[in-house]
Amino acid sequence: MADNAYYTLLTSLPHIDSLFNSKITPISRIQLDRRLSMLSTADQETLVKVEQLIHWSHLGDDVKEESLINLAERLLQQLDSADLKELVNWRLDMRTIAAALRRKAQSIQAPTSARWSYGSRYAYIRRNWNHPTLGLQNAFPWIPTAVECLNKKDYLTLEKTVMEAVWNKLNELSARHRFDFEAVVIYLLRWNLVARWTSYNGDEAVVRFNDLTQHALGTFAHQLPGSPN
Repeated sequence: MADNAYYTLLTSLPHIDSLFNSKITPISRIQLDRRLSMLSTADQETLVKVEQLIHWSHLGDDVKEESLINLAERLLQQLDSADLKELVNWRLDMRTIAAALRRKAQSIQAPTSARWSYGSRYAYIRRNWNHPTLGLQNAFPWIPTAVECLNKKDYLTLEKTVMEAVWNKLNELSARHRFDFEAVVIYLLRWNLVARWTSYNGDEAVVRFNDLTQHALGTFAHQLPGSPN
């Protein structure tokens, strides 16, 4: 897709200024999808794959974890953008970390399988399971706060912490991309965060976090010692 086409698309989209101060999304999903139809077929297909991997709550309960791993590997091979590869790996790592922290909070031991989850750090997490922050607090500064929230069962603050970390990561990447395909991906992911936040309430946060982290492990959860059958 030509660079001027990305410019036309992105300038047609309303600005997303804030996450937690937003009351509604700046554009409806129907309207957004209509604007995104300006993308080439190849770009649209890539965008769908990135969104599926990064926002796993969109997937059905019958999704197979092995299929998602294969999808991630294929997508990473297809992506030409180093920044998008970084983002996909970072978000999948974050997903695995959130699931692992929840399991640790329940005093469940490390998984025994070598390949038990998504992302690039699942083996490192398994080796450092007994470390309070999985040994990843420098790479993921939000982890200590997440651990504290889990200990206090403060799930709303936990959700805000995770969402803020994703928002900040997108802001970091957006500084390097203005009117290109990466900027389109960043806009869509920001929109998803705003849509998710504006649909929340405190009671739903508990259910949502438990459901999402359980789904993040999926069938791999049964490889964890102490997991219910």
